[in-house]
Amino acid sequence: MPDTAEIKKITGAMEDAVTYPILTKEVNGNGRAGGNGESTGTTDGGSLTRAAQGAIRDLLGWRYRADDPKGFVAALAKAVDLKEVEGHVEWTWKARPFMVQADLGEVTGAQASIHARAKVASEHALPLLDTLKPLRPDADEENVESIRSMVRNAWAGLISELGLVGGPRLQRVDMLLAQLLGNHPAKHFDDPEHVKGQLGELAKRFGLKRSRVLTVDEEQNFTNFLILVDYTNSLSQTWEAQKKFFARNGTAEKFLGTQLVRLSQALAVIVESVHEAYESMDSVFFGADEREVAVLAFADHQPITVAELLNWVEQFAGVDAPQMIEDSGKDGVITVSQTLSKMAVLLKLAAAESNK
Repeated sequence: MPDTAEIKKITGAMEDAVTYPILTKEVNGNGRAGGNGESTGTTDGGSLTRAAQGAIRDLLGWRYRADDPKGFVAALAKAVDLKEVEGHVEWTWKARPFMVQADLGEVTGAQASIHARAKVASEHALPLLDTLKPLRPDADEENVESIRSMVRNAWAGLISELGLVGGPRLQRVDMLLAQLLGNHPAKHFDDPEHVKGQLGELAKRFGLKRSRVLTVDEEQNFTNFLILVDYTNSLSQTWEAQKKFFARNGTAEKFLGTQLVRLSQALAVIVESVHEAYESMDSVFFGADEREVAVLAFADHQPITVAELLNWVEQFAGVDAPQMIEDSGKDGVITVSQTLSKMAVLLKLAAAESNK
């Protein structure tokens, strides 16, 4: 049995361990740390680390790098406004306009305007839909509510799709409008009484025909339906005129805000690819130290080490390019494109060397 001195010694050691936490570093399965300074473990701690890094990226628009404290401070300074108020400092977080994974409320540019226009239309159209009453005496209540629900769901789908980060899927918007109007969205009509599709079926089940109108209330009810059709048709016209600017191909000049979101997503993929390359190299014992001295010698380019090339790609895609685009818009995009093209050439040459 330990004596009192040993008990005190053990107690003191435990208190020190709690009071002064031990710095630890996660390693991967072969006992080596991730080549880029990040943990590559698969434990719960690793999952927590990735979650924390993802939160930092989403809030600051900055890819976590353990060896880049200046980048973190710069990203934090751009994301937070500090001002002194009555002797204390207050901070305000500034949502970045396009460099984060955004929800429906954070689309930008022309897409935000079109999305807002659709929301305003739905806010006026759907209450009219809810107030419609059948004019035919033999209307089946279940059939009436079923088609009303179909129209409401189609409108909800349109609002959701037009607010999709990175731009709406053209095929789905076309499909939803065609379902509502019963024809190709490009073929609009002047007389809402002859609408097809779900709105035409709604008119049929409700008996919404001018010949059935007998009272002032019924006239208002019928007119509400015509206005509902007009809102839908008008939104379809707006979409048909603007959708070419959302297309991922074609020659039309694209909306800048939507393209910047897509570019941001592509840059994030590049950074993830670099991290995957680090992990793959570590798995075959080509570690960080070896990458620092492994020189890539190309015929028409200056030599560069593997570490230098990958660090350049990671730093540029994760920090420099987003900052350049945010500060300079289209001019920044041009420079980013030129730099990425140069990197692509070097990476292709490096891949060719590794296959020899």
